Amino acid sequence: MVQVGGRFQLIRNDNFRQHLVALGVPEDRAKEVDAIRPILEIIVNKNEVIFSTISGELNSSSKLVFDEEVIETIALNISVKSTTTRTGNQINIFSIGPKGETGIRLFEFYDTEMIMTLSSEHPDIPIAKRYYQRL
Repeated sequence: MVQVGGRFQLIRNDNFRQHLVALGVPEDRAKEVDAIRPILEIIVNKNEVIFSTISGELNSSSKLVFDEEVIETIALNISVKSTTTRTGNQINIFSIGPKGETGIRLFEFYDTEMIMTLSSEHPDIPIAKRYYQRL
């Protein structure tokens, strides 16, 4: 069985800048964020999961509880209501923003990598993928 969690280095993005711009992030800032290659540490402990991003500039940490809605502070200090589920080698986070907007973060774990897919129920927001190498 594939280990869920670990330390991962971002190696590439697909449509991430476009995804951020569609969410309202200014183009120049989205381009800067798209160029950052952070380390993401994911710790699963019973019914909790902790996501820690280490980038030097945008360090952050979120503690979520499986199958429970929690208030999570994401990038740009935005508070969202997030519900996290786990199935096999996947962790799925469904979030609702302050204006009712929705977002989905799907983490798929493999032996040597992890793929994070960012999507929304809004049709004008493109799906983004972030590819991480397991460290």
